[in-house]
Amino acid sequence: MRAKHEVAHVLQAHWPQVENCGGVNSWQLRTLAALMRCRTRAMGGHVDACSDCGQVRVSYNSCRNRHCPKCRGRRREQWIQARQAELLPVPYFHVVFTLPDTLNQLAMHQPRLVYDTLFEAAWATLLAFASDRKHLGARPGMVAVLHTWGQTLSLHPHLHCVVPGGGLSENGRWKGARGKGKYLFPVKAMSLVFRAK
Repeated sequence: MRAKHEVAHVLQAHWPQVENCGGVNSWQLRTLAALMRCRTRAMGGHVDACSDCGQVRVSYNSCRNRHCPKCRGRRREQWIQARQAELLPVPYFHVVFTLPDTLNQLAMHQPRLVYDTLFEAAWATLLAFASDRKHLGARPGMVAVLHTWGQTLSLHPHLHCVVPGGGLSENGRWKGARGKGKYLFPVKAMSLVFRAK
């Protein structure tokens, strides 16, 4: 069942204002235009015909943009369910690593380099704290998801990480985190190490 109101309907109704908004860059405009055209005649399509009954159906192509609720919503839900099936019976922590906004222009022009480096620096920071015996003394795990936009649709590259409260010790046994508080490791110390990496 299709939703009564879709993001595409809102964009179509207000497209002149969106295009002339000074706070939207060209990359965001292209993304929004793709969402507006998704599964419409503007994207082209194909005709399916049943050789038995003769029924004909026109199917319009999708934009395949990762921000599109029509294209990625089902896959996202499948991904979440698959990750939930992998969860260990331990507490988990939500850790966020954010790039300073001074690197936004570089992220716009060299996204692969910047985002690969962001993942590497986040993992190296987490590994440094988890490996340290005074914090955990074990090898951790992590699932990280890159978000490039903030809530206001401005460029705001950051990683949301789900980290189990523990890790594997040198002998391959599970070692739970000592702290039962809100944070897995000291936030200010992690921030300094992340910036350095």
